[in-house]
Amino acid sequence: MNPIKNEYLIEGYSVPFPYDAYKCQINYMQKILYSLKYKKHALLESPTGTGKTLCLLASTLAFQKHFLISHGSLKKPIENTSSAGVIKSEGGSIELMGVPRTVLENNKETKMDMLIPRIIYSSRTHSQLSQVMRELKSSGISDGFTIELFDTDAENKAKIEKSTSKKRPVIKGGKKLFKATILGSRDQLCVHPKISKFRGNALIKNCRKITKEGKCKYHNNLKQANTSGVAADIQDIEDLKNIASSSDSGYFCPFYATREIESVCNVVLLPYNYLLDSITRQNLKIDLNNTVLILDEAHNVESVSEEAYSFDLRDIDLALSQKAIQNILEATKLGLLQEKESDEQDSEVDISFDIEVAVALATGIHLLSRNLKEIPCPVPTNNNGSKFKSFPKMGEVQGTTYPGSHIYSLFASSGFGIDNFQAIDECLTNMINFGQNLVGPGGNVSSQLDVNSIQINARIGALERFQRCLRLTFNETVMKNPQWFKLYIHYEPDSYKEINGFDENGGQNSFVDPETTDQGLSLYLSFWCFSAAAALSSLVSAGVRSMIITSGTLSPLDTLAQQFSSSNVTFDVFLENDHVIDSESQLWAATLERGNSTNNTHLIGSYEARNNPSYFSSLGSVVFDCVKRIPDGILLFFGSYSLMDQAVKHWTDQGLIERIKAFKSVFIEPRNSFELGSVLDSYMDCIKKGADSSSQNDGYFKDKKAKSGLSDFVLKSKRISSSGSLLIAVCRGKVSEGINFSDNACRGVIIAGLPFPSIADARVCLKKQYMDESKMDGRQWYNQQAIRAVNQAIGRVVRHRNDYGAIILADKRFNQPNIYTRLSKWIRTNTKHLPQLDSRQLDNISDFFEKKLSITVNGTNCQSSEGNNNKEIPTKTLPSNITGNKTTLYGRNPSVVSFPNLSNEINTLLKRVENKNTTKEESKGEENNTNNKIIIPKPFPGLISKVSVPWKRVKTSSPCSESRNSTPWTFSSNKNESSIHENQKRTNFNIIPLEKMNYQEILNNSKNILKEDEFNRLKPYIQNLSQVNSNSLRSIANILFPSYIMDEKELTERKSLALELLKLLSNKYREEFRTMIEKMTSNIDMMKDKALVDALESEL
Repeated sequence: MNPIKNEYLIEGYSVPFPYDAYKCQINYMQKILYSLKYKKHALLESPTGTGKTLCLLASTLAFQKHFLISHGSLKKPIENTSSAGVIKSEGGSIELMGVPRTVLENNKETKMDMLIPRIIYSSRTHSQLSQVMRELKSSGISDGFTIELFDTDAENKAKIEKSTSKKRPVIKGGKKLFKATILGSRDQLCVHPKISKFRGNALIKNCRKITKEGKCKYHNNLKQANTSGVAADIQDIEDLKNIASSSDSGYFCPFYATREIESVCNVVLLPYNYLLDSITRQNLKIDLNNTVLILDEAHNVESVSEEAYSFDLRDIDLALSQKAIQNILEATKLGLLQEKESDEQDSEVDISFDIEVAVALATGIHLLSRNLKEIPCPVPTNNNGSKFKSFPKMGEVQGTTYPGSHIYSLFASSGFGIDNFQAIDECLTNMINFGQNLVGPGGNVSSQLDVNSIQINARIGALERFQRCLRLTFNETVMKNPQWFKLYIHYEPDSYKEINGFDENGGQNSFVDPETTDQGLSLYLSFWCFSAAAALSSLVSAGVRSMIITSGTLSPLDTLAQQFSSSNVTFDVFLENDHVIDSESQLWAATLERGNSTNNTHLIGSYEARNNPSYFSSLGSVVFDCVKRIPDGILLFFGSYSLMDQAVKHWTDQGLIERIKAFKSVFIEPRNSFELGSVLDSYMDCIKKGADSSSQNDGYFKDKKAKSGLSDFVLKSKRISSSGSLLIAVCRGKVSEGINFSDNACRGVIIAGLPFPSIADARVCLKKQYMDESKMDGRQWYNQQAIRAVNQAIGRVVRHRNDYGAIILADKRFNQPNIYTRLSKWIRTNTKHLPQLDSRQLDNISDFFEKKLSITVNGTNCQSSEGNNNKEIPTKTLPSNITGNKTTLYGRNPSVVSFPNLSNEINTLLKRVENKNTTKEESKGEENNTNNKIIIPKPFPGLISKVSVPWKRVKTSSPCSESRNSTPWTFSSNKNESSIHENQKRTNFNIIPLEKMNYQEILNNSKNILKEDEFNRLKPYIQNLSQVNSNSLRSIANILFPSYIMDEKELTERKSLALELLKLLSNKYREEFRTMIEKMTSNIDMMKDKALVDALESEL
């Protein structure tokens, strides 16, 4: 972990921060802390790469720690501690974890006000949450949560250190008050070697089955394992799975373990759909009382919230539900219920139900099915009058629409109301439990029932969906706000997958009963939510203290606040933050109206463009011109899959794809998410391999070298523009929103068309209608959906402070004020409006990347790891033969740099410099020895086998006593030069002699060798060397060997210090640290060799 470098006083809170914060980060944290301090809700937009995650964690944990310290004195200890030093929560808050349970005394504040606000950090995906957990672990900002915050006695400390389980010593609790966990799905957390191979519903059912039967050793071991240490040690999903499946920790189930420890954690991470869906939240028993809720990557919160409060109920679901009840009642009559009750007498699952309620339920479902069919609704037909799969015309709704309140009339006429909802819901829960128990070991069903396991599972699945419909309908928030909903009755064609009873992953779909499914149309009862306020107001009603909604693409904030607000939710804090990059120098951006001068077709990627070959030809010319000039990875985003498919087909037929492949490999985003991983791997591999292969063919560059006099190294760096990958994808797809691309993974983004929602979608039409009815502009909302998706896709190109790239908005409509002004502020700042990409503009693109590549290769924009702080994901380095000394951000280890052997080039350049200076001396009679130039003494040997580079070592009696010439570029020329060079070979790092030293001696040496700030950052690591891990080793290496070191004596002293540390490491980490240091010091030497080459070339 990185030691904290700075502390900032913001809104009265001391915020530890591991780096020098940028102004935009200070502004961001100020808005967060203001919201927390005054219990406000905030909408905060900050571009990707501005360090949102770190700022969110640093500011909210500072608030939580301040609360602990300021209120700790108001409590006194009593003898009621948990054996692991952890106190369970009351509500959603934590009572001084890791210290004795306390009571309030002599104060008038309520107990709720005194409880510590808990932080719930939510994001869209599990992978994003794992990144957050890694950031939390590596930043060191949670280190201040230690037991020393409070004056507890030694006995209590001993209790905390002691594990409750003697059998499981590996996962024991620590001294930290800080505890965190991730709540994931079974798909993410299951470690059972067989069950984990299932996905979705199949995984859930098999998991429940073997845990109920006691056949899962991971679940069985939970009662014995002490999992409090899992929360004390910050673990991401992969770490947690590795620990849980290790024999050292005795095996335990991470899925159930994280749910057990959730209530005692300061920070809980989970996907925000778990929170926004009230039913899922209830099942997880997540208590939000007095919590700080963060919704990160929240550009999808609107759609996820609306989906969480909507349902679609088919007529076939009602038919299957009736059959399910019939099967369960038959099993009851046959006595199977009593058999199961005796078999499951120790089970916590209740499978008993009221038969009278069950009969009434079946009658109500039958009535609902009949009433639904009696509602007037047009049936789609083809020309001969038979049913077929059809779609409504553009902008039309083909179905019957009612206000949301009509759902209660429909349900009441079928016997369902708020007065009998609780009894029906309880009966449904127990019947579902019983129905699942009908399937015995091996998937068998009692022969007394005329039904198989597939049919039972399908029918129970339908019953579960019906229960969800009832729960949403009679949800308190829904009943109070029916104006946010619409009831839509319509016919839809059955999909091919459902007709055949298989889900998209190839497994049997439990939602479908093949015996009752035909290839006709299904009648849908759709109850759709059109306001995210339904979910957000429910969260606030559950006790959320402050809600922070943030993303890189939220604008326009005013209209979003209007959509999210309700009677109990108002947003008072707003921020549209600046970017950390310099848009003028790090971004080349332009809007285009046409392709090129040979094709005047306007670039308008509308629905009609699908049938316009001229449009695809014009767009293809833009793509081809960019592919030839933008290095490494390029992402091309279309507005829809249909437009992408048509473009690829046209370009393939016209031969353009093959022409593009001469410059870059071409990949297409798959529609199935499970295929995406392999596509992305191939995409990145081709970027790396393409650059490597380009260095193998030197023929093209020989002539250029002779004409320009440039070095092979510089010429190799220019070759990168002729290799890489092109990934063709769609806005709103996985590539545009769920994948991080850093550095050479994406140097350019091309947007082809605007991704407007389909106007043929009834839900989109009804949403626009709802917005107009609510006195919010429906057309404006429609445009915003497209622009928000564009902003999200554009964000792939700049991922951190030193990143750079090009953005091509290849659609004429981007010039329209209502579209362009909605783009993110950092994009608008320096975007050019061009009629087309003419030769001058294409040269500008080439010049932009040649300049950036030159800067990167020469290292002039490379900062030390301490000076960088805006990193989203680890940097993917360029190929080794052309990579500059590029360091990663957020204090991670620098990329491994391997320059080519420069000795021959140095020899050649030295001779050229000598000849040049000799010519100058003969023609002008000037001396060639000045203080500011390279000194070439005479006589200079005509043939040099080795070059005396002053920063290479001269052997001395002590590794720390080397001397160096005062003039940096002076070369010796005595007669025994060859033997001297043999003695100046680089000393191998692992043979420097060293006697083992103690910690205090190392600290003293460190203080003498390192700068003050470096010593202060290294000291905590030395003092805790017994707790070292790979991450901390990298941090130590970064401190010891920053890239700016040029003095050989200083470098040698730092190496000696590194060896002192090496002697104190365990065998497990010794070789790893040795390799790490050798690579880093080798990179420094290579950088100096490159600096000499640059200096010599500057003399020519």
